Amino acid sequence: MTIDENFLKLRGIVRRHGRQVMRKLFKDYVMGPITKKLIPYCILCGTEQNITKEHVLPKWVFESNAKRFFTTDVNQLSRSYINSTLPACESCNSILLNGIEKYIQRTLSEVDLVNRYYTAEEWDNVIRWLEILDFKFQVLDIVTKFRAHKTAGYIPALADISIAFMRDMSVRSVTSKARLSLKRIGTKNKSRRANSLIVARTIEKSFHYFHKSGQFIHLELPTYNKGFFYFYEKEYKKDKAALKEATKIIREVYEV
Repeated sequence: MTIDENFLKLRGIVRRHGRQVMRKLFKDYVMGPITKKLIPYCILCGTEQNITKEHVLPKWVFESNAKRFFTTDVNQLSRSYINSTLPACESCNSILLNGIEKYIQRTLSEVDLVNRYYTAEEWDNVIRWLEILDFKFQVLDIVTKFRAHKTAGYIPALADISIAFMRDMSVRSVTSKARLSLKRIGTKNKSRRANSLIVARTIEKSFHYFHKSGQFIHLELPTYNKGFFYFYEKEYKKDKAALKEATKIIREVYEV
């Protein structure tokens, strides 16, 4: 399939099955009994057949390094990227999402930001890819149990509660953010989002990432000499305004 066909199929799946998948996800991990036996199902189409493991961040992003990890803000526990996976059927994973990721890899390799810049179509597709990442991270937070806190240790009353719920302490907030994230994937037109994405060359030698669900994502990919910052909700009339705010956030996170 072409990249247009991939995204068209993805939007179709989200629009046909999204509500059903979201209802089941919330019932299983946020609103339902926390002790019930769960059957894995595809996070996109909802099928229980031919389930595989889909990495939340593609392995090529973190260079397949098993020692790379991120820290969950709610309980301050570390989690490796290599083990951060979600259930997805073989079709959605190996064919659909894999096809999109290969296109993104190829685009990142071909666009050097010196001799060639992104076309409008490539720009929109990078945005679409980053929106897929936000959805996957939100689902990961929903299905991940609190378990324990780095300093407080194991807390029995909280152990089985969803990380997403512990962060917001509101079922409504968790469900509305996840639905909005899925809605973004199902929306074709990204013209209003163009200035919400900042791309630049990076001099970093190692992979860097941070993300705030439904708000923004920052990725630095030394393999491709590029850094990305994308605002999921905010829209800007000029990219300079987005760059100013992104720079402020980056400096706060890295304390520079």
